[in-house]
Amino acid sequence: MKILIAVIVLLMSSTFLFTQSFAQGVDLTNDFGTIVYQFNGLYYVKDPLTGIIASSDTPDGIIKTALGRGGEIYIEGGSYHLSKNFAGFDLKYGTHLKLAQDTYMTVPSGYSGYVFRLGVGAAQCVVEGGSIYEVSPIKRNWIGIMMQGNKNGVFFNLLQNMVFTYPNIVIDFNATTGQWINANTFVNIKGENFVRGIEFDFNGKYTPGADGFNGNTFRDMQFQSGPMTTYGVKDVKHKYNAFYNVQFWDLPDSAISSNIDQLAVNTIIIGGQMTYQGFVDNGINTLVLDSRHNSFLSNSTLVSGIIKGTYQPQVNVPASPSNQGLNMSLPQQLTAGFVKGNHAQFAISQQIPIDINIYGKVNTPRGGSVILYITGPDGVVAQNQAYISSDGTFYYPLIFDRNSLTGQYKINGLYQNSNIGSLFINVTSDPASPIDTSSKSTMTVPTPDSNETLSARINNDAKLWFEGKISDDTFGNTIQYLINTGIIKMENKNSISLDQSVHIPTWFKNNAGWFTDGQISENDFISEIQYLLKNGMLLIPSQ
Repeated sequence: MKILIAVIVLLMSSTFLFTQSFAQGVDLTNDFGTIVYQFNGLYYVKDPLTGIIASSDTPDGIIKTALGRGGEIYIEGGSYHLSKNFAGFDLKYGTHLKLAQDTYMTVPSGYSGYVFRLGVGAAQCVVEGGSIYEVSPIKRNWIGIMMQGNKNGVFFNLLQNMVFTYPNIVIDFNATTGQWINANTFVNIKGENFVRGIEFDFNGKYTPGADGFNGNTFRDMQFQSGPMTTYGVKDVKHKYNAFYNVQFWDLPDSAISSNIDQLAVNTIIIGGQMTYQGFVDNGINTLVLDSRHNSFLSNSTLVSGIIKGTYQPQVNVPASPSNQGLNMSLPQQLTAGFVKGNHAQFAISQQIPIDINIYGKVNTPRGGSVILYITGPDGVVAQNQAYISSDGTFYYPLIFDRNSLTGQYKINGLYQNSNIGSLFINVTSDPASPIDTSSKSTMTVPTPDSNETLSARINNDAKLWFEGKISDDTFGNTIQYLINTGIIKMENKNSISLDQSVHIPTWFKNNAGWFTDGQISENDFISEIQYLLKNGMLLIPSQ
């Protein structure tokens, strides 16, 4: 009997030890000072050295206990349904919070607070991983990440690899007079079905150098819009904030992809899709090189010159003008040319491109840019931007090379809906080096009677190809038609024989989509086709 009792006690003890061991976690990450996990309907917070600290049937208090410890915190994979009393998670200085890739955290329906807040004392924190969404019915009143300013600042934080679904705002910057949020980095944050993606909300009097939002970086971020979306990035403010490859997809027609506030200085937007719909730039010295910012990328003679290898470094930057207006100057090394008032004339050759300096000054600068409308000899109008410095001056290089049309160009300058002047440039060919007119593929147009018919065919076929309703070979026939009618000139030997297939880069379909929805002009689209043909990236069978 004693032996039987001892065996029973041993079995009970073993079962208890096994259950306790399993409840504390099997194969959990031990590189963290605090671990949060769930088991058998309960949530636990554990110190790997001392064991379980607390447990509960809801995760809110457990996660707050872990965050209160600070340091290295790991939340194991699983579903964490936050209770109806959830009031947000706050991070303290130096916290590293890592959510497993399969950690799914839900906020209650109608929740109107934040999920993660970096506020008082939040500096040098790392928050990464996990997916957060709202349970049905979806109300979209909550904020994913709240950057809450304070007098001691919120700075040097890194947030990455997180997904927020159904929020009102994915990332919200919020501060007032005397508070600042500087030098924080966001990488690979994804937002789905949101109202506003990123918002900068500053209340009170802003004092440059003393408060505000400065030097924050956003990189490789993806936002999938919904019919409720109103803004991609709203009211970018203050100094040195940078956006690299930030993408906003499927914005509704009424939404704005981004806008730059008049208090913004030296904002950088490189790549991505942030300026293609309703973009407004009222900032100072904004730098934009966005894949869908038509007025800078597609129509910029500077960027075009760099891509084609024809851009020459600026050798004589004109002195800042004293009065508001539009001015121009010719390169010092150009002997056969002149500028008289607002008229200029020069000849171009096949060998040396000519860089014309368009410059000026506005008397009451309020940031933003001067819009330059450049009308070519063929009547086509290109729109470009010249960004304004803090003293009101602006500068824009205009490049002419052997592919440029000869004839008169007219340049009109507009700032804040006010005309600041006009320039006239008469371009001729250099008799000593005649221009090869056969190379001007993008400037060759059919007779006026056929323009409308050709444009309709090009637009229709590009749309069908972009939507996958016609094959590459069929769209290749359209390109061959443009070649046959003289719209595009085949000036290289990169064509292929009739028994081979058409080759078109897959990424070029995006350009066709931008053309059909009006993001780039027909002239730009044809110019891009010509560029691909010339460089052997697009191959069409010889006919």
